[in-house]
Amino acid sequence: MRIFALETDSEKLKKQFLAEGEQEVLMTYYHGLSFFFASLREMGLTILLVAVGIAATTWGAPIGWTLGILFAFWFVFVFFNLFRAYIDWAYDFILVTTDKIIFVDQTSIFRQEITPLNIENVGGVSTKTQFWGIFPFGIVSLHLKEGMGGDRVIKKYVPHAQKVAAIISDVVTRYQRYDHQADSGEGEGGNVAGGGGR
Repeated sequence: MRIFALETDSEKLKKQFLAEGEQEVLMTYYHGLSFFFASLREMGLTILLVAVGIAATTWGAPIGWTLGILFAFWFVFVFFNLFRAYIDWAYDFILVTTDKIIFVDQTSIFRQEITPLNIENVGGVSTKTQFWGIFPFGIVSLHLKEGMGGDRVIKKYVPHAQKVAAIISDVVTRYQRYDHQADSGEGEGGNVAGGGGR
């Protein structure tokens, strides 16, 4: 289902970027704790507003007015941030194919960012633990080749980050070997053609 810029059907998004003959290798969403940690401030504000509401009614404030004002405050300052954090967690994913890595970032119903990264531009991949490795997720860093500015693409809260990094590394290695073999084949063919010309 599409709501403005937000696409909730991941299969539709995948079809837009998969070329003919390209195969899906891995698709992973971000860990559920990413939503929890992103909404900690909003949870604290909600508890604070509930406490203010209880205190205000205890001191004799009109219940209707108190609830109305506090709900309006919660809706403006808490709900939208919670909603954004939920969308960011529920509909963002990493897709690894035989040719590219696609990062889908949908922060709200008005903003969608999709970044396809060709495998040939990946120079390496590394992982890092989060929260001392207590939880089953971590940070995956893709190191881009110097031609791309030598930058890194860093993604946090990736479930089983080491396994994901290993799969990406394997895809990159296979791509480079295939590309190298194709170049070697072309080179051999070129020598044969050159010999025939003489």
